[in-house]
Amino acid sequence: MTRLNKLYLSVSLAVAASASVPASLAQDNSTGGLEEVVVVARKTQESLQEVPIAVSVLQGKKLTEDNIFDLSQIVGRVPSFNYQSQSATGSEISIRGIGTVRSFGATADSSVGTFLDEVYIGRRGSATPPVFDLERIEVLRGPQGHLFGKNVVGGALSMISAKPQFERGGSVYAGVGDYDQIQSGGHITGPLGDDLAARFAFYQNRRDGYAQNIVFGEELEDQEAYAGRLSFAWNISDTARLDLIMDASKERGNGQSRHAVDDPTVEGPGTVTPFLRSQDPRTNESPYDQWSEKQTSGITARLEWDIGDLTATYVAAYRRGDGYVRWTQTGNTAPPTLTDSTLTSPEDYTGLTQELRLASSQDQRFRWLAGLYYLKEDTDKQTRNKAKSFLPGGPGSLRDILDGDYNIVESATSEDFAIFADTNFDITDTLTLNIGGRFTKNEKENDVEAIVLDLGPPGSLVPTAPVTGPYEIQDSDSWSEFTPRVALDWRFTDDVLFYGSAAKGFKGGGWQGGAGTALSANIAFDPETALTYEVGMKSEWADSRLRVNVAAFRTDFEDLQVELLDDVNLVLVVANAADAEISGLEVEVESYINDNFSVYGSASFLDAEYKDYIDPLRGIDYSGNQIQRTPEYQYNIGMDFNFPLSDRLDLSGNVNYSYLDDFFYGPQETNFEPGYGLLDARLSLGTNDGDWSVTAWGRNLTDELYRISIITFVGDEFGSYGAPRTYGLTFTKNF
Repeated sequence: MTRLNKLYLSVSLAVAASASVPASLAQDNSTGGLEEVVVVARKTQESLQEVPIAVSVLQGKKLTEDNIFDLSQIVGRVPSFNYQSQSATGSEISIRGIGTVRSFGATADSSVGTFLDEVYIGRRGSATPPVFDLERIEVLRGPQGHLFGKNVVGGALSMISAKPQFERGGSVYAGVGDYDQIQSGGHITGPLGDDLAARFAFYQNRRDGYAQNIVFGEELEDQEAYAGRLSFAWNISDTARLDLIMDASKERGNGQSRHAVDDPTVEGPGTVTPFLRSQDPRTNESPYDQWSEKQTSGITARLEWDIGDLTATYVAAYRRGDGYVRWTQTGNTAPPTLTDSTLTSPEDYTGLTQELRLASSQDQRFRWLAGLYYLKEDTDKQTRNKAKSFLPGGPGSLRDILDGDYNIVESATSEDFAIFADTNFDITDTLTLNIGGRFTKNEKENDVEAIVLDLGPPGSLVPTAPVTGPYEIQDSDSWSEFTPRVALDWRFTDDVLFYGSAAKGFKGGGWQGGAGTALSANIAFDPETALTYEVGMKSEWADSRLRVNVAAFRTDFEDLQVELLDDVNLVLVVANAADAEISGLEVEVESYINDNFSVYGSASFLDAEYKDYIDPLRGIDYSGNQIQRTPEYQYNIGMDFNFPLSDRLDLSGNVNYSYLDDFFYGPQETNFEPGYGLLDARLSLGTNDGDWSVTAWGRNLTDELYRISIITFVGDEFGSYGAPRTYGLTFTKNF
């Protein structure tokens, strides 16, 4: 019996045992129970326990209480969810092993779609605002190709902002923390008339850096961030409502730090690590100034109109993101490193969304929803690589290859046209058939120019790897795909739902980002498709005191887009190199013990491997190897508590521990990150009516040292590290 099969068996037995509820839970529910969670995973409001989709929900209030304001901080709190970052404009999310390690080129699509108030955010780094003043985050796992736009192959992360209220209210918080952190935020809401309400929310965070450049003398991984959101809700009539949302944010800092350690997979000492000035992983030895800046803004209008038994919904939105980063790939100077290659990359993104939906009444036996979708994205991106080596040598030597200065300028346009529908038919009172599908056409244009700024030393033949000379090309192509979904759900009891589904996802093609020659820049990679089969259970026990949700799945990939490192030309290449198969099991449990105490937990177990994978650069067979950046298992456990201290004061808090198993950074199954766990906690003293509270919080309390990305080169691993232990104190006032 394999390790994964054993895990399947143990978790299945645990789920079966949940039918025998402990005596502590099987008691009168007069004092309360788990709250109902409402989601819009199928573009209509439904109870989480009635949706035949694997969905995790993070409530906005709890995110703020736990001091979570960035998507990277929810790793471990959602099954099968992972996050990686190469720079401020190159962060990526993966779900169930499906993700893009770096969204490097201007035409690259993300495997996991990120949405804010139903609007797709195209560039994960440069166009994504901070997480603040949200009603909730819904994380949908598996292909969502029929109801969500823009080629959602791996899953969808849907952020839903808090809505204006017709009752006056608000809150404000301010806090301090280590690294000289100063943080504040809040909101105010209320009516502007009988039919018009507004809400204004803001967020601010400033802190010193977690790392230090000991050569140039500047802090790295620092942050200064500001964000605001203004929204209006207008009840035009008894049957029509218009929501208008405007937001903007600005973030700046000195960027990500990289530090070299010896590559344990290569014999002998590394070429760089023995000669570093400091072995402290929180140090950087780049000879250049570095920075990271981005600005985001957007406006969304949503009109909902009841027309008899039908509801029409129109969403129009415009989003923009500007990012500008400069970082040294090795984090070192030459010598000791062979080259002090430094990348400077400005990026500008705009996205225009138009979506029209028509839905039937949801209280009838046959229910349906249909719509039209249009998305236009424009991405302008530059990648300048300035490199200097200390090596001797003339034309054609390694120094010639490593020295020089070039700039690759990309301008890409992508248009998506789609028609989609979703239907539900109650075969019986307890059995429902769900059938849906989307036809998508994706058109892309790409203009690329490589400009040689400096050849390097006298007599050099090339500007620096990978560029071998200037070029300019224009490309265009289109792809189309039908992505269906079929599901059958059975309401076994009022509190137990079983379901089975099959769904297809599609991710568009594109062209290489940072190609070295006109020939390679002109070669497109094809779309990838994923077909997922899933069975699951949504259940509540003991008068809604215990919630157990389980999903088991298998995903078959075709033409998987894989990033490969061409270590001859020192460039990343995207190729349709492999088929793949991923199977897994996910469990989420939440238990309301009493008014003072509740516990929760989640876990995922993945068996993810490449099939028929021959490295097109080297001819090496990676078939059967584990998919990169996919731990075999991860889990999360936590508890919330609240104890009255007096008639007016309460003591409340949370403890949360998450663990990720080790994973490989590449398909070679060589360089890897050991498993690690993160412990977070908070303790609050406040009034029982919610008037005010003072909270002490801490993240990564054990000061776990772990990396979020690496680059391997000549016997060393150049890595970026996750945040160290942080702590602080926050005062909150509600009114």
